[in-house]
Amino acid sequence: MSARAKTKGAGGEREIIQPIFDNLGYRLKRNLDQTRSGGADLICDDPSFPFAIEVKRRRDGWTHAPAWWQQVEEACKGTRMLPVLIYRFDRRPWRCVMRVNTISFALGGTLDHPAQLTCTIDLDTFYYIAREFISARAA
Repeated sequence: MSARAKTKGAGGEREIIQPIFDNLGYRLKRNLDQTRSGGADLICDDPSFPFAIEVKRRRDGWTHAPAWWQQVEEACKGTRMLPVLIYRFDRRPWRCVMRVNTISFALGGTLDHPAQLTCTIDLDTFYYIAREFISARAA
């Protein structure tokens, strides 16, 4: 990975931290040990935060790369975290990928969807789903 790509990725991670705090109330930080220890791009010290978040920035494209989703799923292995991919192409809004089962549980639905089935949503919808999921899990 080029130095420019690393800088762009780190900038994307920093760019998304504050909106997540503003909308969900959880303070996330960049996982600087990720290359050595693994894990997601953004981590939270609060154990009640259920999501492992991978952040990607790219110059252009239409949808996320399958390898991005595989990366966040790998980061969740051996944890109780749920994978979330947040990505953005230049001059386009942020998008979020979540498992359909996560969305269904948050909205009071069933968990009988195929495990690999995902849904791409905007960030406002992610914040809504995340709040509902956290609330449903606490109940």
